[in-house]
Order: sequence, then structure tokens, then C-alpha cells
Amino acid sequence: MAMLNDRCRIRLTPTSSMTFLYCLLLAATVTMLLSGCSSQQARVDSHETLNAALWTQTSAEYAATTIQAYQLAAANMDQALADRQWTAALEQDNDYADLPPAIMLDLDQTVLDTSRYNARIILEYGSHAREHFAEWCRQSTAPVIPGTKDFIDHATRQGVTVFYVSARKEALRDCTTRNLQALGLPLPAQDRLLLNDGSASTSKTQQRARIAAQYRVLLLIGDNLNDFVSDSKTDPDTRRALVDVHAGRWGRQWIILPNPMYGNWEASLYEYDYSLPRDERLNRMLQQLQQ
Repeated sequence: MAMLNDRCRIRLTPTSSMTFLYCLLLAATVTMLLSGCSSQQARVDSHETLNAALWTQTSAEYAATTIQAYQLAAANMDQALADRQWTAALEQDNDYADLPPAIMLDLDQTVLDTSRYNARIILEYGSHAREHFAEWCRQSTAPVIPGTKDFIDHATRQGVTVFYVSARKEALRDCTTRNLQALGLPLPAQDRLLLNDGSASTSKTQQRARIAAQYRVLLLIGDNLNDFVSDSKTDPDTRRALVDVHAGRWGRQWIILPNPMYGNWEASLYEYDYSLPRDERLNRMLQQLQQ
């Protein structure tokens, strides 16, 4: 720019006016280009779960899907109450006809919308970490999944006991309780909130068996195959086969909600090896695409 200014320090004459005009135009062009360079933002790579989180948070279709699922659950629950042979738990092998009725719901992406935690991961271009989830959980601000509260209120009015069964760690009991209470969801006693203390006795399978020993389980509701059946932490083909084996239960005793953000479906694509570097996990997932 200094050289340009020196060149343009000329006395205006008829013969130099074109040179002066050229200098002005050139200076304006250079200034504009430099301004554009300084204001241009660096490119930010998209996170692999961006579309999934946005679909969950913003799409009318997601809300319609979950409301539809819970309206179906309400209709099925009414039918189950009238049919004493109805049970949703494969673990229910006792004489259950006269047991009091209950329903079992997973928490994350079934009752509580955790997409805001996923949004934090996306904005930080990070990955899930237990300590980060605990920090987010302590805020107790997860909203309710559309359709959930109306269904749970209906179940409570019908005298059905509601159990929340989650893989959340026992250390998160307080913040989970606060979150449920803030949403006006029933939790009359802490034994209705079943969390994971790291032992085999608090696996989803054992929790179902424990409840089935005391209640007739009318419905199982969740977003992961593990919320319904044991031995589902396996490869994608076997997981699909398990779905087919129990085809008659989907949409009746078992109600599943969509979760494209995370779950065993994703981890099965890289053999549940969470120690793998992110690039390697993504590469293994990419290899599973069919075309």
C-alpha cells in the first residue's frame, strides 16, 4: 500500500487524470480484498451427530413420532389392564395374573430429552465422557420427550405403578430426581427410580426380573434394544435377528422410540471398543454403509 500511495502522489494534469483514477480504483480493490480476508471465518468441520441432534431438536417429524408412540402406548396399556394374561417382560415367569400392574420406562431419550447434552458435544467437537455427562446432569434441565407426560399421567390415574429404569449411574440419583420433579413427573418413592451401581444386579435384565417378581409388567418403553431384551450387546446382524424373533411384541407390549444420536446400535459398528481413536471409530462405521 505504501508503494501504491507513492505512485499516486502525482499532480493532476489532463494527461495524468487517467493514472490517478486507476490508482484510486486499484486502492479501493486492494482495500476491499484485505477487508474480506480479515473478516472471513475459519471453516468448522461438522460433527458426525449434527444432523441427528438437529432432527431430534427441531423437526416436527420427531415430535410427531414420539407423540404417536405414547398414544399407542396408552391404548395398549388400557387393553393390557383388561387382559390379565398380558405381560411385557420376558422375565415374567411366575403366576402374575393377580399382581398389581406396572410399566417400565427408560429415561434418556425416552422420558428425558438429552439432545442438549449432545449439542454441547457437537459445539465442542468432542465425544461423550462420563464426567461431562455428570456435569450436564447436575443442571437438571433436560426437557421431557413430547407425549411422555400425558402418557405417564394417564398411567398414574389408572393406578399403574411407573418405574424409571436407567443405565445412569447411582451417583446421578439426586440430579435425576430434581429433573423429574421439575417436569412434574411422578416419583413418589426412590424405589421407583432404578439406576446402575456398576453391579450385575442393576443391569436392565435384572431390574426387569426384580419388578416382574412383584408386578405384572404391562409395557416396556425405551430407545435401545437392551431396554427390552437381554444379550443385545452384540453385532448388528444379531441385533436385527433379535428384533425379528420378537416381532409380535413391537407396537404392543414393547414401544420403542427413535434415537439417531447414540446407543448400542452405534457402538456395535465398532465392536463396543470405546478406546478406539475417534477417526478409527468413524472409519469402521463408514465401512458399514451399504450401497
